[in-house]
Amino acid sequence: MRESRFYLSEAPMGITRRRLATAGAAVLAGTVLTTVTGCARDRTNSSTADKVRVLTGAGFQGREAPLLVARAQGWFQEEGLDVEVLPGKGSGENLKLLAAGEVDVATLDVSAAMIEASKPDGIRDFRLTTVLHQRNLACFVALRSSGIRVPRDFEGKRLSYLPGGINYVLFPTYARLAGFDPSGVEWVGNPVAPQHAALLAARQVDAISQFVPAVESVRSVAKQDLVVFPFSDYIGDLHGSAMAVSTQTGQRRADVVRRFNRALLAGLDYCRRNPEAAGTVYAGQPETQGQQATLATAELTALKGYVTPVTDGQMGHFDLGRVARNIAILHAAGALGPGLTPDDIIAPDLAG
Repeated sequence: MRESRFYLSEAPMGITRRRLATAGAAVLAGTVLTTVTGCARDRTNSSTADKVRVLTGAGFQGREAPLLVARAQGWFQEEGLDVEVLPGKGSGENLKLLAAGEVDVATLDVSAAMIEASKPDGIRDFRLTTVLHQRNLACFVALRSSGIRVPRDFEGKRLSYLPGGINYVLFPTYARLAGFDPSGVEWVGNPVAPQHAALLAARQVDAISQFVPAVESVRSVAKQDLVVFPFSDYIGDLHGSAMAVSTQTGQRRADVVRRFNRALLAGLDYCRRNPEAAGTVYAGQPETQGQQATLATAELTALKGYVTPVTDGQMGHFDLGRVARNIAILHAAGALGPGLTPDDIIAPDLAG
């Protein structure tokens, strides 16, 4: 696969805030949250709070809202945590930073984590604790005017990718199952996830790596009809993103990890139940200034079906049977070697 790189200027981004007593109070978020910010910060600065540095999946986008909302609503603080949310760089880079001890928690795509752990020289010193997305979100998006109608039309085209991102990692598997040669694609790398839509609008690329819930945000930039190619059309029963810690952190700071996950799942559930209020909270954070609350709301609304458990399990908790099927699918597609089991990468006792 040929590769080139095109970068737009990178913009900075960050977090804060406190819990609303009931879902009905969500409509008051715009006024109430400003009042309680100071209280949340006072507790965050307590010398007794456990500090946690966490990476989003990729930058700050609507689907990353549960982390920022949990921080803003004060749920991390209530668990005695001082949480710093940092912009992620895709699963590959996130896992390297986690393994290097640069962060305590990282958002990873489950399949990307499995593929890395199965490599002879891969990173294995991590455990997935809480699953955010029960279904894989990866897709490619093209302009309808490009003439791209089916996946094999990607041959000979320029596709954007986030270095280390799941779209790039899974692409050979996706291409084989969709019936075309992945080597005919020219890759255009850009590490800033929100900039990919601008590349598409400017026709710097023919299609972009994206997640399905963010399609409305892409449409707002491109201002024309789009064609969406979800990976799930060809690769079924794969998980989306999950939270990961190093094996050592899971062992030595198990209580901190559980408290972190409890607060995060409260944020995830709030976003699922109250996407409009959550979108407003998300767009009000320092890191997301300039992003539209309506687009964040649209992404969170589209995310509902990916967050809800596929089985009767608890939201955020792994179904180890589905994890085993996820491994089997990737193994059958030639994406990972034999021998990997759910116990090698999942720590269900840390889910919170």
